[in-house]
Amino acid sequence: MTRLLMLLAISAVLQFAVQGAPVASVCNSPQCVRSASQILSDMLPSADPCVDFSEFACGGFYEREKLRDGEKNNGYIKFIERQNSELIRSIVTANDPNGPGVSKGNLSSGRIFKKLQSYYGACMDKTHLQNVGRRPLQDEIQKMMEVYPGTDNKDAIDDSRKALSALFGYNMKNGFENPIVFDLWDDELNPGYKIMTAQHSGLGLVEESLYSNEKIVKVYEGIIAKMFYIILGDGDPSLNRTQTVPHVWTQVGKDVVAFEMVLAGIAKPTKPEETDDKKVDPNSDITNKENPSETEPEDANIDETDSDDTDSDETDPDDAEYWDTIEDLNMMTPSLDWELIFKTAFPADVPIPTKLNMLWKFYLQRMETAIQQSGPKTIQNYFAWTMMRNLGKYLADPFQEPLKELQSFLPDGSAAVASDRWKTCVEMVNENLGDMAGHFFIKAVFPEASQAKVNEMIGSIRWSFEKSFWQYDWLDPRTRHNALQKLKVITQKIGYSTDSPNVISPSSVEEYYRDLKINSTDHFGNQVRSSAWKSEKILRSVSQPVNRLRLTSIPQTVNAFYNPTMNGIEIPAGILRPPFFSFDDPEYLNFGGIGGVAAHELGHAFDNSGRRYDESGVLRDWWDESSVKAFDERSQCFIEQYNEFTIQGPDGTNHHVNGWSTLGENIADNGGVKLAFEAWRQRYRSDPTGKKYNNKNLPGLESYTPEQLFFVQFARAFCGNVSPDEELRKLNDDNHSPRKWRINGVAQNSEHFAKAFKCKSGTPMNPTKKCILW
Repeated sequence: MTRLLMLLAISAVLQFAVQGAPVASVCNSPQCVRSASQILSDMLPSADPCVDFSEFACGGFYEREKLRDGEKNNGYIKFIERQNSELIRSIVTANDPNGPGVSKGNLSSGRIFKKLQSYYGACMDKTHLQNVGRRPLQDEIQKMMEVYPGTDNKDAIDDSRKALSALFGYNMKNGFENPIVFDLWDDELNPGYKIMTAQHSGLGLVEESLYSNEKIVKVYEGIIAKMFYIILGDGDPSLNRTQTVPHVWTQVGKDVVAFEMVLAGIAKPTKPEETDDKKVDPNSDITNKENPSETEPEDANIDETDSDDTDSDETDPDDAEYWDTIEDLNMMTPSLDWELIFKTAFPADVPIPTKLNMLWKFYLQRMETAIQQSGPKTIQNYFAWTMMRNLGKYLADPFQEPLKELQSFLPDGSAAVASDRWKTCVEMVNENLGDMAGHFFIKAVFPEASQAKVNEMIGSIRWSFEKSFWQYDWLDPRTRHNALQKLKVITQKIGYSTDSPNVISPSSVEEYYRDLKINSTDHFGNQVRSSAWKSEKILRSVSQPVNRLRLTSIPQTVNAFYNPTMNGIEIPAGILRPPFFSFDDPEYLNFGGIGGVAAHELGHAFDNSGRRYDESGVLRDWWDESSVKAFDERSQCFIEQYNEFTIQGPDGTNHHVNGWSTLGENIADNGGVKLAFEAWRQRYRSDPTGKKYNNKNLPGLESYTPEQLFFVQFARAFCGNVSPDEELRKLNDDNHSPRKWRINGVAQNSEHFAKAFKCKSGTPMNPTKKCILW
């Protein structure tokens, strides 16, 4: 029956085959059979690729992979993330004492495996968590209270200032949350180095606007009161959501929220706030501590959520350089002693920074006002709540109930869905021992031959980029020369870090994690120690050269990045799995998959934001005025094209894509697919007998040309279903176009696509006007 369906699918699309392609034998390897079967399953051959290529390439997927209850979106990125998590789980739960991937006779290999299993085992030990109850969190709060007693001694203002400063430093040292948190961003004045950047934090409701909603604020006050009652009072952890909480705790909840409302700018401060906010650093999407250019984990450049750490606006490069000193901080917040804060936080052998990048100075004014308007006890309770909010999730389930209630109550967030405990623990493994788990992940799925092949493919794509620059008559000679120089020195890191640690070396991994103590019976303590360990790593890297051999993400990450200030791309091993890459797949699939991803990342070096950085990562004007004008004219075509695309919202109305805010991603999508295709085609034509490059036909897909399957594979990266409310949220918040239009937008602009599928001029996927930049 399956074979019959495959034959029917083939017969339905014979008219799209291109005649005269080189004859190739059929690949019948297990991997080729799996790939062919999956492609046929994802496609909807009855759809016309020249009318709606998304439906043709993904129609079968859309019908087969319906969203589950509580699921907002799905797709291959999600599927691979699930596969990777399951693989990590199989590694850390192996019954074999030597474990999968443990190198026999290598003591370091055995020790890191044991450490990894101890961490995971402690996380999974729910009985122990239940036995220790709330005590670990109580102990941490008590330590905090010893640093900041919170006594209301009006005659000891200086002592209070020192105590509060010591608390800020204590939290910073241990990786706990302060109203102002520091992170590392690229130093644009000194590429290759990091600088400390302050950002606002400390809000339990996350979004400032929520503090204007009286209903939400009231519920939030009650949730805080319940958490205090069961952690610091005598409340029953099984306290239901309607049970009365003593007045002493409800007042604490009101006081804490009042403090946060000043931070949120809702409660009017007694002093006017500054309004001349600093410009946000173009490299500002800091979801991990190394500031990759595309850092959000979900779906990266493949599925709507990567960020290229760039503003959409064409801003004056000089406007991005702002530095502050400790003296500046002390002037803005006289209630704090920042030198004491940093001396408390930084390791004794590390000098405190002399310059900082202070973003959103108005928030410092808010924080100062909140401190001055609040009594010491309220401030202490605020920090206790912040600790409960962040560390409470490491307690047994009953003690997390108020936090889950908060999560389920917040708007734009689905009700808290219970996750299998193992998934939570694997996430924590990846967060705190990611490269250690990555060592075994690499050994399981990413051999050296695969790394070499991906590097070779990217080499061909870079050649395609270089060749293309000579074809653009709108580039003046000076700008072309600079662009070629930038392309030449783009670094690429594929698979995993080779230093700090070298992920494939057990001894290097062991040394990297040497100072992180893991206790097989202390899950809560493992989290606290991990937080402090990571914080020290960050503080030690301030003002130090960036390690160019280290990836900004762990190997099992399903994502890819370009960093403009480092002028480099990285593709972790986590995404180098089918359908994006398989060593045994034909090249037209690999170039349509991971080749498109790599070319997309390279393309970000020359999009509307990346083009402003030179080959060294310096933000400067290296373009001739005439070339800038030509670039902008070609970019405007994309803006107008994507502005016409729409999605249907939850209420059935159509909403337009924002062609301006998605411009950088659209440029990278279109240029990336074009240049990946040309790189593959050059190899394909240079090897008609298939002796050097594998371009064999797939079983059951012989009537499709390699050119057609290249584009089908490109589209499959975006196959996925999205709920209408999530689609609308992404339309407003994301800098990527919706999935359908990432597929069809590229198809409409691609002459290669039109030729491959013989689309007549004027059909929806082959309009007469095409947008082409790179």
